[in-house]
Amino acid sequence: MIKRSLSGLQLLLLEDAPLHENLALESVTPPLCINSTAGGETPAVPLYAAIGPLHRHLISLCLHNPYWNDFRILNHFHRRNIPITMNDLHLLKAQCGLDNWETICNTLIRLSVDGGLKLNDRQISFIEKNKPEFRDRDFHSSQPGELLVYECLFGRGIGSLGRVYVHFFVDIFTGYAFGELSQRRPLAVGLQVLLNTIMPLYRAHNHLIHTVLHSSKIMNELHEFNHLEADETFSKLGLQWQPTRRKFGTIEKFEKSIIINQFFEAAAKHADSLEAIKPLFDQCLVKYNSSNRLFSRRYLLEE
Repeated sequence: MIKRSLSGLQLLLLEDAPLHENLALESVTPPLCINSTAGGETPAVPLYAAIGPLHRHLISLCLHNPYWNDFRILNHFHRRNIPITMNDLHLLKAQCGLDNWETICNTLIRLSVDGGLKLNDRQISFIEKNKPEFRDRDFHSSQPGELLVYECLFGRGIGSLGRVYVHFFVDIFTGYAFGELSQRRPLAVGLQVLLNTIMPLYRAHNHLIHTVLHSSKIMNELHEFNHLEADETFSKLGLQWQPTRRKFGTIEKFEKSIIINQFFEAAAKHADSLEAIKPLFDQCLVKYNSSNRLFSRRYLLEE
């Protein structure tokens, strides 16, 4: 029986991978996938009953130099007189379970969180590029509503509608996203989304919203905030609303999702009115939340 050893996996990340001359491809048994937690927070790291030195060498390269493409990895082996072909390399990567960026990202995150691995600059950059939400790892939230992030997105022309914005919120604890389309940018619109749509949902499940971090580099929004903060109605909410110039990776993740799902192309075909494209946006939002593994583990509406 194979025992999971994070310290053993960390050794695979040594900068100077061990050199093995004239190695032939070794046969290995199918991978044994061992999850990091009972909930399976990240895809399992495959371990082998008879993992060979060539596999260890490759794992070390892929994890320590995640930006390296197949040609560079192959060149690395050839320079060390290890005669493998591109097909051999693809087979090895598949056997090691590191043949896609997501598994590499999740493996590095798991080694960092569970194994105490100090990620190097290349590893951090690779994770943040593919999983922008990793940039928000310094924020901690212990319950729904404790910390939300907000930004007014898009400001992009859609057909005859002109500029269309989305007032967008994400709960850091659950990862759940809320958003509404509007042809108006002012911060007051975002605040109404919070008051009319989000807060009632939280109250219905005995949660309060404590803090909202508002991402904006536009001075007008900061002036608007100062005006709202002086309003008696706002002060009675007991809400901490804090403007920041920081761009949240959690929000960037949603922006990428909208582009991948071709929201703008679909909306341009139904741009007779804002009401006509709202269902398209709502579909994108539902799809985004339903695919959010973090939210599936911390479901806000769970009784």
